[in-house]
Amino acid sequence: MFRLSLLLTLALLHTAAYAQPPADAVVVTEFADHVIDPGGEQEDWQPAFQAAIEQAHADRAPLYVPAGEYAIRKPITIIPENAEGSPYVRNNVRMIGAGKFKTFIRQQVETENCIDWTGLTYEEPATHGHLSGMTLSGGATTLNIRWHNYFSLSDCYIVAAAQNGIHAEGWSSRFEDCVVRWCRNTGFLAAGHFNNCVIRDFYFSRNVVGLAMSGVHGSRVESCGFESCARAAIIVRDTHGLTISNSYFEGNGRRADALPFDETFSANTLHLDTNCHAIRVHDCIFRKNIDPAGGLISIADCRGGHIYDNYFYNYNPGGIGIILRGTSEFVPDRPTVIEDVVIERNWHEGISAPITEAREGLYDTFVAAGNRIDWPLTPWDEAFLEAGAEDRPAP
Repeated sequence: MFRLSLLLTLALLHTAAYAQPPADAVVVTEFADHVIDPGGEQEDWQPAFQAAIEQAHADRAPLYVPAGEYAIRKPITIIPENAEGSPYVRNNVRMIGAGKFKTFIRQQVETENCIDWTGLTYEEPATHGHLSGMTLSGGATTLNIRWHNYFSLSDCYIVAAAQNGIHAEGWSSRFEDCVVRWCRNTGFLAAGHFNNCVIRDFYFSRNVVGLAMSGVHGSRVESCGFESCARAAIIVRDTHGLTISNSYFEGNGRRADALPFDETFSANTLHLDTNCHAIRVHDCIFRKNIDPAGGLISIADCRGGHIYDNYFYNYNPGGIGIILRGTSEFVPDRPTVIEDVVIERNWHEGISAPITEAREGLYDTFVAAGNRIDWPLTPWDEAFLEAGAEDRPAP
């Protein structure tokens, strides 16, 4: 009993401390005199944030954003400072809120970003930024961190972007314990030398695409949840060395009026589109791709992949586990290759077609190219697509 009480007390103390500003923090509300039209219809906290950021740079101090609502109408911009002889502290700013359901920064203008925390160029990057403990809402791109290396993001809620919830470019960054929802293009766009980065314990829900990866080298997606993303939970292209593991996928590939996308594109859970190298997918649960023509995993192009120890769990209306497509959706004229891919030790339940092909002959080409799979081909056609799950052949 004493041990339990001690642990509970320590947990409460930790929680209380977490919501408090660091002792040396610059507090954004102390710059409230910079707010435009306070309490009015055009209230804009952006100038107050800019003044607080300038002070945080000068003091080398964290920036604390207390619990509350902060409407903005221009992007909060954090520009790297040039510290002579010390490139790795160009942008060493820590921006901390009281918690993701206590501190809310809301961009009111759909065509403006919410936060721009980018380097000046690829050669002059931002570094070591940290953001935690708040909700960021709205704008074109809600959190724009291009040309930013060693960034850390945790305990945030990113919602309602007109384009991208997060746009990240740069290496050796860590993204943990966040929720990304209702983004009308992509929840998280990882691009441009997104190398040695980790996305862990995220929940992606009701985005057109949950996570899009392009220009990625040696990164990991771990212990994430993906639900009800319309076009795909994850799209991968132009990527070398990616591991997706221990993650949960349910109800993706969901065409819906609220999240429209080009009807010529397929709707899958995980789609490997073009120039994918050394993709590892293991120990995941793939459950219920909604579009009957979509796959839980869709492969157009992959070299040296390994898909293993996953559980494919699918019922009405979808029935496809893995589908070989053989054509890129982004650059359909570009040649695609599927070679040296191993698909093994996966388990399926309620799957009518564990592995199938979008056009006749792809499976034979797949086997001839040195790929290995321990499931036989299940052909499907229009009749397969039109049949309900109860009418399809048993797995």
